[in-house]
Amino acid sequence: MEKVVNIIGGGYAGCEAALTLAKYGVQVHLFDVPNDEQPLVFSEKDKLLKEELFALKVETAEFLQEGEKIKEKLMQKVKLSENIRLFEGIVGEMSLIEPTIIATGGSTKEPLFSQFEKIFGVVRCHRDLPVFPVVTGIDDKIKNQNGVFYLSLSKEKVDEFCKAINYFRAEAKNESLEKWAQAGREMLRAKALRPIVSDKVEYACLKFIKTEKGFLIQNFRTALPDNAQLSLFKFLLGENVEVVQFASFVACTYINPQLTLNEFLQAKANPNLFFAGRVVMTNGVLQAIGTGHYVALNMLNFIHKRKYVKFPEKSLLAQSIDKLFLQGSFNCDESCEKCDIIKSQSKIVLDQLKKFKEDYNARNAWHNDLCGKKRW
Repeated sequence: MEKVVNIIGGGYAGCEAALTLAKYGVQVHLFDVPNDEQPLVFSEKDKLLKEELFALKVETAEFLQEGEKIKEKLMQKVKLSENIRLFEGIVGEMSLIEPTIIATGGSTKEPLFSQFEKIFGVVRCHRDLPVFPVVTGIDDKIKNQNGVFYLSLSKEKVDEFCKAINYFRAEAKNESLEKWAQAGREMLRAKALRPIVSDKVEYACLKFIKTEKGFLIQNFRTALPDNAQLSLFKFLLGENVEVVQFASFVACTYINPQLTLNEFLQAKANPNLFFAGRVVMTNGVLQAIGTGHYVALNMLNFIHKRKYVKFPEKSLLAQSIDKLFLQGSFNCDESCEKCDIIKSQSKIVLDQLKKFKEDYNARNAWHNDLCGKKRW
């Protein structure tokens, strides 16, 4: 019996995966939940990625116009395909024995997310993404030890910090300042304010990452309102502190590819499963489309028991996928900036991508021709 590939999620990554597989003659069941869509906006990096997607001849390329809403056009193309069957509605459970691509974006529904946790383990799946605060005006207060930026706090200051957080009574989330402060000073020190050993042992320290915007405060996961955060920053960092970005929790569901997937975005725990798009924290529409195309090609290889492929290593698409596996990429919202690879794109790389796709198509045609011949 011919295998059917299930694709859960009909966004950019899911549609690209479905249309690519359908083009190669694979029967696809696409599960989608209709939702609102924002017009496309492209950065300088996006324009380079767009050139690469066109070089690969991805199925969604014809719709990639800035300012356009393309979901409806993609769905029209999906519905016209004889190899795709579209199902609209929430998927409560996925099959673990059928080839499946997960492209549920950042809003995976609870029943399916619970299944992720059972497959990969709770620590490898995340329900909320912390966006950490960025501040300026504190250069004279921060110490720098071998590239580690920190501010030392006394025991008394930490006690007052705990009281201040609890005073505002923000809704406590898992792994948040509020939760740690409720558990006591030592929990707060063990999490957000871990001591540092310099020429002496610093009792507790706020730690920072220096960015172009300012200093990003690490492990500052909180649901405190902005005015409460501002009061805390002024208390800890002085009246001259300016806040470029407040801390918040973004409603985002994702799995950590470093711990769960191999380099082909295939689940280590279950080779039937591939992941693409926002659920593995790709940054932006074009990167999502790139991963959708990538996993579709390798899903085809998986079905036919062929060797997997990777995009040419000098391409931005290959680099953006590699970035997903960098240690620490999922610690803060700055990971998105780390994925923004902006450099000039050469004709050589675009030619490499075209050659890659031509070789892939030739190999697929050879395979189909071989399988179609009678063997005596």
